[in-house]
Amino acid sequence: MVDLLLLLLLASAAAAHPGLTGAGPAPVIGAAAVPATGTVRAAPLIIDGYDFSEYPPADQPPPINATWNAMYDIASINLPNVPVKNPLNSVEEPPCPLTSATCDWTCFNCTKPTDDVACKDHNTWALSYDDGPSEYTVPILEALNKIGAKATFCILGSRALAHPAILRRVYDAGHQICVHTWSHRFLTTQTNEQIVAEFEWTLRIIQQVTGARPLYARPPFGDIDDRVRAVFAKMNLVPLLWNRDTFDWKLASANSGFDAKWVTGNFTNWIATAGSTSTGFMSLEHDLYPQSAAQALPALDLVSRAGYKLQTASQCIGTNPYLSVVSVPIPVVAPTGPMKTSPIASLPTTRSRGNSGNAAVSVGAPRSTVVTAVLAALVSLAAVSFFGA
Repeated sequence: MVDLLLLLLLASAAAAHPGLTGAGPAPVIGAAAVPATGTVRAAPLIIDGYDFSEYPPADQPPPINATWNAMYDIASINLPNVPVKNPLNSVEEPPCPLTSATCDWTCFNCTKPTDDVACKDHNTWALSYDDGPSEYTVPILEALNKIGAKATFCILGSRALAHPAILRRVYDAGHQICVHTWSHRFLTTQTNEQIVAEFEWTLRIIQQVTGARPLYARPPFGDIDDRVRAVFAKMNLVPLLWNRDTFDWKLASANSGFDAKWVTGNFTNWIATAGSTSTGFMSLEHDLYPQSAAQALPALDLVSRAGYKLQTASQCIGTNPYLSVVSVPIPVVAPTGPMKTSPIASLPTTRSRGNSGNAAVSVGAPRSTVVTAVLAALVSLAAVSFFGA
């Protein structure tokens, strides 16, 4: 019975996203499973009441899991003309190929029909925030709530490990959760198996905290080519890119020469020139650093006052944001007083070279949304059958 329900769920996901032709099984149905293999710790790791003892260390490439690779049939990916790239420098920046034959988005702005880059309707705007959650996510949530707007948050597994309560707050407020890897590596420099590990560890911690398994994944730096897309397809993940980059990530470096006012300046320019575009907007900001998160508030005000319909990425595209959703309780923990400031991870600061605010957009055919009571019932029934009543 469980096998039948798994197949029905996978068939529904494939119907909603026809680009996922090589999709593998949906591995986690119902409440999030404890990771199959993880890190042996000297003592349990309990954060905000969540037991994270079996997850890998933060901000390091997570361990490869052979069981997951077999589950997704990663060995069947055969793209000899799209090799793993050798990093160019200490921040592991990949080189650009000589041609666009591998559809490298970072280097050539090349997209495939499976990539989502922009909102469909001209009057819609999907604000997205990467690399959190962090304590700096909270003011953004409060500002969004004040005007009744929804946004998309692309989550790093390492930051979810540090701030699960904030992740849960983002999800419970109705914002979309997108998966953004565990340790923020350039994916074209990672093997297929390493890419699986980066996403699966993050998917599992997101599901443990929220009960939702995201369908959308954002490659760090937008670093994606056809080989990375093939891994996404096997994992039932849809690439989520953007068509407007604020470059606010430069504010994290004191030596970048980037003026904080340029962030709102970008939004002002995009709004003023909106008449020259045929699609809506999907903008990129960051909620990890205080400098960039502070600029998100006036940027939000600009977009709201301009009259745009603020939606999540999946809403403005017209799709379901999650492969599965179940209810999981919030752990009961004793009051701990004011929120403590945690160390900020040092992420590579070299970003996309080929994607400016006016990057060309190629959006695939509209996908149908499969969100029905029947599917919800199947998910719930599968959860009961799989984990026991």
